[in-house]
Order: sequence, then C-alpha cells, then structure tokens
Amino acid sequence: MSSGQYLRVETIGRKTGRPHQVLVRYIAEKDRIIAFPQNTGKQDWVRNIVAHPDIKVYYEDSISTAKGSVKQISGIRDPLLSFFTRKYGSSTTNRWYKGQHFYVEISLLKELGSIGYDEVIYGDLEAAFDSVAENYDHHIFDNPINTWLRNVSIGTMSDIFKPGQTVLEVGCGTGTETLSLARKGIRIVAADISQKMLDVLTRKAARAGLSERIIPVHCRPNELKERLSKLGIDQVDGAYSTYGAINTEPNLESMIINLHSLLKKDALLLLGVWNKFCIYEMAGYLLRLNPSLAFARLRNPVPVGKSRFCVASNAFSVGELNSYLGPKFKLLRVIGVVITLPPSNLTKYLPRGKSFDLLKSIDLNLGSSFPLNRLGDHFLALYRKV
Repeated sequence: MSSGQYLRVETIGRKTGRPHQVLVRYIAEKDRIIAFPQNTGKQDWVRNIVAHPDIKVYYEDSISTAKGSVKQISGIRDPLLSFFTRKYGSSTTNRWYKGQHFYVEISLLKELGSIGYDEVIYGDLEAAFDSVAENYDHHIFDNPINTWLRNVSIGTMSDIFKPGQTVLEVGCGTGTETLSLARKGIRIVAADISQKMLDVLTRKAARAGLSERIIPVHCRPNELKERLSKLGIDQVDGAYSTYGAINTEPNLESMIINLHSLLKKDALLLLGVWNKFCIYEMAGYLLRLNPSLAFARLRNPVPVGKSRFCVASNAFSVGELNSYLGPKFKLLRVIGVVITLPPSNLTKYLPRGKSFDLLKSIDLNLGSSFPLNRLGDHFLALYRKV
C-alpha cells in the first residue's frame, strides 16, 4: 500500500453531517496508515475526524471502514517524518508539510468490498478538486504558465464562438475561461465533476453580474446528454474542454459520444490536451540525466508523481486523440502551447520581464506551425462535427 501517492479519506462533516472526501499523502505500516495534514492552516477533514472518528478509506479498488485519530509527532527526529520525506522527497515535504506537528493515524477495520476503476478515478477527481476549490484560482493566477495557457485558449475560443451562442464547457473548474467568454455575450453550460468548484464559479458569476449567462451542471462527462436533457437543453452551438478533463477521463469514448450527440451539425469542438511529446520537458530532463521523467508521458497511464495530476492520467498525441474522435469529428487545426517555455511545474527556469514576453510571442508563432505545434506541453485541437 505504501507505494501509492494518495489515499482518499471520507469523513463526516462536523457541521453538515454529510460525507466529505479528500485526497491525502500518506505512509503505511503493518497495522496503520499515517496521513499528514498540509501546513496551510486548519484542515476540515482533520477537524471532522476529531468530531467523528469513524471514517472510510478508499485505496486502489477497495473501500474499508476505519478509525481515525489525531496525534502529535514526538519531535523533529520522529521516524515518521523521515519515512514520509523518503517517499515524497524533501522538496514536496518542505513545501507542503514543514512545521506541521500533527498527523492522523488511521486504523483499518473492515473491507466493505471492491469498486470499479472508473468509480475510483471519478471519486478521486471529485475529492481532489473539492478539497482545492476555494484556493484553485491561486493555482492558476499565481503560476505564469497556467495563466498563459488560459490566455491562449480564451483568445482561440473568442475567435470561434460568437455572442448569442450556447456553448458547453466540460471541466469548468472555478470558471477562468467560463467568465471570460460569458463577458463576451456567450451563454455557457458549465459542467464539472466537483460541486465545490461549481459553488465557487456560481459566487464569482453573481459578483460579476453574469449569472444569467452561466448554467452550472454537476455531472461526469459520460452523463452530459442525460443531465442536459433534464434541463431542457438538447443541443448546443459548440463545446470545449481544456487542460485536464480529457487527460483524466477514464471513459473517453463515452465522453466523445455524449459531445457528438449534443453538438449541432457542423458545430465546433475545441480540446486542450496534455501532450504526450513535450520537447522542453524531454530535452531538459535528459540534460539532467533523468530519463524516467523525460519519457514519463510515453506510457499510459502516466503514474501519479510523474505527472501534474492527482490521479493516474493519460497523455495523448494528436494522432491518439484523433483515434477517439474520428470519424465523428474532423480535425481542422492544431495549436501548440508552451513549446519554448517551461511547463507549469518547472517555472523556476522561466525567464522574467521582456524575455518572458518575447518567448510568449515566439511560442504563439511556433504553435501554428508543423511539427512544433505537436511538441508543446499542451496542444489545442479544433474539430468540426461530421
């Protein structure tokens, strides 16, 4: 069990009485699991355990009842700290856990049964994004590469979607792109697997006076047709999904079928995809003599710890993506994004000031040219329904 990167823990909300799930880093011993809370302040899941110690634990394909208790480390030389640092590395430990003096001890009680792979992935995704929803905008706007990715996608969508259209967004998060397009007069059906992400988006839309142009929908991608039909929406004028949902979706074929059935004839679909071939990452890690990271994306699923996702994810080349969409969609254009720039997890190598602006300009030009448009950290693929 100790080889996994994350454990999903379900507590009972001390105020709401409802289940609350979160992904946590952990280490496992023979008779217990140790999870450290992050050092970012008081954690709801920890306070829930203090109030209600009976919890559930999800790992791989099983679910078990468990008992949780909050304890204090014995000191800086506590062996738990060294085990945890050995598993996750000093960089991660120092960034997210330094100064944390408490841990949660979890004792497994009874296995309740197994769960399917899709359910594991969907559950982990929902738990992960629920837990970071309130601070997710900092993840975007505090990282210049994540901000640049959104600027490129918003610029592209502003050209292909028009005011007055109804457009479906799959994986809207807290609405970085949603709000920008709504301000341009586009009606957005904003779907996400995380209700807490949608709650943040709803508050932001209300403050911006855009609530009438945004329809939040809490569902999985393979439930889109059914959920939209209940809202009286049979077809939309276009759709997009950028930077994550495609790569973490465990049932991509079902998602594509749903999108095809919802789009009007000749409607446009824009997909932002974590690329299998990132020239910057491959060259950089090879120069640092780290081939396992240089070629980590070549084998699907890419394991947690070698990607930027909290669950095992799939990196796709343009050709692999086409194999899922054809013959339902025709590829019109590919735009490479973050080619000459370091990916979002390597911003310590990012030049500042005018050099950064110059590289962004070069990136835009290279992103439209073959073959470099297929060698960025991400690519945007524009399709038309056929």
